[in-house]
Amino acid sequence: ALSYARAHYVPVAIRNGGHSYAGWSSGDGRLIIDVSKLNRVRASGNEATVGAGAKLIDVYRALSAKGVTIPAGSCPTVGVSGLTLGGGHGVVSRAYGLTCDSLTRATLITADGKQITADATNGHKDLFWALRGAGNANFGVVTEFQFRTHPAPRAVTAYLTWPWRRAAAVVRAWQEWGPDLPDEIWSSLHLAAAPGRTPTVSVAAFSLGGYRELQNAVDRLAGRIGSSASKVYLKRRSYEESMEMYAGCSSFSTDARCHLPGSTPGRSPEGGLGRETYAARSDFFDRSIPADGIRALLSRLTSVRGGAGSIAFTALGGAVNRVSPTATAFVHRRSRTLAQYLVSWRPGTSGTDARSWLASAHKSMRPYASGAAYQNYTDPDLTDWRKAYYADAAPRLAKIKRQYDPDRVFNNPQAL
Repeated sequence: ALSYARAHYVPVAIRNGGHSYAGWSSGDGRLIIDVSKLNRVRASGNEATVGAGAKLIDVYRALSAKGVTIPAGSCPTVGVSGLTLGGGHGVVSRAYGLTCDSLTRATLITADGKQITADATNGHKDLFWALRGAGNANFGVVTEFQFRTHPAPRAVTAYLTWPWRRAAAVVRAWQEWGPDLPDEIWSSLHLAAAPGRTPTVSVAAFSLGGYRELQNAVDRLAGRIGSSASKVYLKRRSYEESMEMYAGCSSFSTDARCHLPGSTPGRSPEGGLGRETYAARSDFFDRSIPADGIRALLSRLTSVRGGAGSIAFTALGGAVNRVSPTATAFVHRRSRTLAQYLVSWRPGTSGTDARSWLASAHKSMRPYASGAAYQNYTDPDLTDWRKAYYADAAPRLAKIKRQYDPDRVFNNPQAL
């Protein structure tokens, strides 16, 4: 396929789950190389070999049958390849690190048609460094991954809601609470609104520890807020059940699963996973948002227009931040939280008002954010994307790009 593309000067797009926010896993006039049939998952000892076409829910099911897992996202149809090559965060990242942190080897086909294996010791070390955070459609078509696996014990999940009048207190308390919890506890804060509806504020949490430990942590959050949650759900679950719940593949009755990192927004009226027309932006925050920033944040939510809007914050820290910013091409290792701004609108309409709201919500937080953005939340409107995604790693990445793809066979508006 790559030989044909080179010979006929046809641009290439690489696709697995098809979740590129910018639509760059598709495109008119492109040769789309779809790796989804390369989906075998096998595990032995403390290692797993995963085909680049595997989807997250299939990875979770296959590995949990062996009592192990890899840290990954929550949307069931996201492909393991795109997630891994852009970093990959999810509900066990504070305990086990990013998906790319567990990657030990990658097999790929380069632009000149050669099959190579990249790892940290025996071959293509610079390329292996680049694949962990900047590997999406830049250097080659990955066909297989090898991961170091981790235990998949029973877990505890929690979901809490407060009335909107408590939103400022919840934001203020959560951002001091979530990133400083023990590594085994992950959490996210979700704010959502739609025209004509009262906005909502909720916190989802997940723990690889015990029920009592998570309950105590939740109680401490309520103490910081100054009021108990209006709704509280805590439940022990198997690891696989927890992942399927967050994926929306179980009968769990709350809406928490729809708002976790990497999740597909929206569900069909029948309860199955659905898709919506939407756009998103992102920010990393190296410090807590002050009072004036919280007021600006909530003001944006209450003025949403053109569709349904949400802003979700994920707690970082733990194992994610114990990796050096220079150890991989995922450089965002000192941030406390990651925010995703999202707006959806009715299919078939322009979405002009919704996109305008998204831009204003994102802009309102710029004085408080670090200036970095998450490369897996591809933002086609981001002007200084090299600095936002890769910071000081950008020059080294450009050199590796020239080495492995000098003719820019792999190219898109944000290709290195």
